[in-house]
Amino acid sequence: MVVFDGGGVWGEAQRKAYFEPFERETGIKVIRNPRVETGAVRASILAGAPRYDVAVAAGGVTPGFERDGLLLPIDYQYFEKEDLEAFTPIATSKYTCPHIVYSLISVYSKAAFPNEAPKTWADVWDVKRFPGKRTLAGGTWGPTAAAYEIALLADGVDPAKLYPIDWDRAFKSLERIKPSILKWWTSGAETSQLLIDKQAVIGSAWNGRVFGAIEEGANLGVSWDQGIIQYDNWYVLKGAKNAENAMKFLGFSARADRQAEFAKHILYSPPNANAFKLIDPARAALLPTNEKVRGLQIVQNYDFWSQQTKGQDNERYAVSQWEAWISGVR
Repeated sequence: MVVFDGGGVWGEAQRKAYFEPFERETGIKVIRNPRVETGAVRASILAGAPRYDVAVAAGGVTPGFERDGLLLPIDYQYFEKEDLEAFTPIATSKYTCPHIVYSLISVYSKAAFPNEAPKTWADVWDVKRFPGKRTLAGGTWGPTAAAYEIALLADGVDPAKLYPIDWDRAFKSLERIKPSILKWWTSGAETSQLLIDKQAVIGSAWNGRVFGAIEEGANLGVSWDQGIIQYDNWYVLKGAKNAENAMKFLGFSARADRQAEFAKHILYSPPNANAFKLIDPARAALLPTNEKVRGLQIVQNYDFWSQQTKGQDNERYAVSQWEAWISGVR
């Protein structure tokens, strides 16, 4: 079976929790292929030579794959009933099974704000109360950066009414914070480094990146309030040569014990909530779907992001509008 390898710490966590144990338990050889751009995966399927049997993609990507008939339905006979029932807040679907859950949250320098700390995105936008430079992900990331959701929440939009995105209102909000942006970050590790280097005082970042820096001694604080919960899915590619083995692997990866092991090695939440029973409480407290912080956050709506505005997928529309705004022509 050929499987997507996320590389780095992610890939190592996959190896220890899923790939090697699956191979030992079933005797099925797991061949790990490094990740490539979504376009290359799509092209491989269309060419009739899919790069993987089972792969991973952001939740905002897979609806387009489904729509274009590029995936195989998941055979859930290889899953245990108690595992399927425990997938929350992201459920399994006909073509996808959640792999990791993470959250884009606000992070700040404790040295810059030793007394009162920013909590919401409105606080991140409040440069008088919390002075200093900011760093946020830009809209060229499409839904991944959650730039539009964050801007609307900062402008007071009710989380329950976040979708469909009000593009004009989002850009008006972004226009307010733009003068205080030191940099629109382009990699997950940038926010922590900019705050550590005292170039910025507040930013957005993925929880795993932030807590990794904190574990290494960074004097940073976080707020889960209005965090944007995001997720990646496992899926089986149309034309996969080892489709049955891929389905067996997905059932194996859905087990609570495997997901608990995965969480020991990287700070992504297990989609199977039963895994929390097997995770050390101190470790669980750092994960975005633990019961103490889950209710503070918003699950990103990937159905919206796969829909269209003015003839374009919302992901592509968001990128084109961002580029026009940055260049001053929007």
